Amino acid sequence: MVEALKSYAGRIAAGFHTPGHFQGKAAPPVLRQWWGRAVFAADLTEVPGLDDLHAPSGVIQRAQELAAALAGAKRTFFLTNGSTAGVLAMFLAALGPGERVILPRAVHRSVVAALVLSGAAPVFLPVRQLADFGIPLPPPAAAYAAALARHPDARALFALYPDYYGVAVDLQAVAATAHSRGLPLLVDAAHGVLFGRHPALPPGAIACGADAAVESVHKRAGALTQAAWLHLGSGRLSPPRVQQALQFVLTSSPSYLLLASLDAARRQLALSGERLCRRLLALAAEARQALHRFDAVAVLTTAGEGYSLDPTRLVLNFGAAGLSGYEAARLLRRHGVVAEMADFANVVLLLSPGHGKQEIKALTRAVAAVLSQHPMARGGRGAGGARLFFPAPPPLRLSPREAWLAPAESVPLEAAVGRVSAAVVAPAPPGIPVLVPGEEVTEEVANYLEKLKERGVPVHGMEEGVDRPALRVVG
Repeated sequence: MVEALKSYAGRIAAGFHTPGHFQGKAAPPVLRQWWGRAVFAADLTEVPGLDDLHAPSGVIQRAQELAAALAGAKRTFFLTNGSTAGVLAMFLAALGPGERVILPRAVHRSVVAALVLSGAAPVFLPVRQLADFGIPLPPPAAAYAAALARHPDARALFALYPDYYGVAVDLQAVAATAHSRGLPLLVDAAHGVLFGRHPALPPGAIACGADAAVESVHKRAGALTQAAWLHLGSGRLSPPRVQQALQFVLTSSPSYLLLASLDAARRQLALSGERLCRRLLALAAEARQALHRFDAVAVLTTAGEGYSLDPTRLVLNFGAAGLSGYEAARLLRRHGVVAEMADFANVVLLLSPGHGKQEIKALTRAVAAVLSQHPMARGGRGAGGARLFFPAPPPLRLSPREAWLAPAESVPLEAAVGRVSAAVVAPAPPGIPVLVPGEEVTEEVANYLEKLKERGVPVHGMEEGVDRPALRVVG
């Protein structure tokens, strides 16, 4: 892809096609001065020689084949709308209206969108939380097996690998459970693009037996934002049907900058992935060692039997210092350290191959400064550190599709209790829904949303009423 773009950009004389900036000549001056001309020269479209993402037969097809070989997949599709597009396509290809899928409750909101679009009926698995950190653990294989015993008509299993906190379930066992019934295992591996690239990291999703898995290449592997790919590990999902589903959810004008970045990131992983991960693992170990000297900060080091952790991700809990995750993240920003995300209990930081000792020292200094300046830093637990973990999943009264399509109205938050949500309501990040369309608004959920509002946490799907927050509920 990179070679093809460079070749075309170097020989074009007069291109009468989109994009209209014509290799930067008509680009806004402020962007042309900042970015230079090269980025615009590569911002091209489906012209002869550059192939078509929706019916690839040339350079895109070859780039996808190389990516599939790297992952050990039978087929790989490049995505320019993030892993979200891959999740939607998996559900549309594997499931029809009313067909059951067994899945965790703590999924990304893209999965809820997939349920609405496909009409599939969710069977949510019980939620277990990791004590102290309050992290919802991905369900183990035994939970899937129990759900299959109750719902033998299920058509697919869906899993996270790993979740946003870097917790990885034994995916091989989950895959074996699915395949024992001849069912496909669909996997959101958005945060697992580096898995399998070094022996100290968990194996990749396809190597574990996933029949389909999405990976966000932009998160850790150097591609541009929104660049991701979808791997097929078996023939349980029809490649032509997946391709057709992607035509529904991907733009018809894909960014060739994103496609080129996927190809370049694939090449870097193939040639240097193990070396980069080795350096990253050493840096993460150094960061953990530096952070362990702070008694008031707990660092996640284990999730218990049956789980492994992404060692390149740091989950920090400031509860012993009287700080919630939101407060700790805000204070860290004052010292120049920006976390990936925070929740009521934790701060999550992602290390990447681009980090070095300088960034680890900056993190350590920032944590020391926060603990020294906060009045509760010498121990105890203040109001800011009061634990308020993710609420229990509410009862599902309607299918997500039924609730989404039903007539709805906006009501004040307190008046929504006992009603059925018509929207996805999720703090962002991490994007895990507090409410899925079709779920009952419980008192616990309403209280949690009120606390989020008080802390100034953005909540997608919660509307701003005249004088109080409001929810959209089925009328």
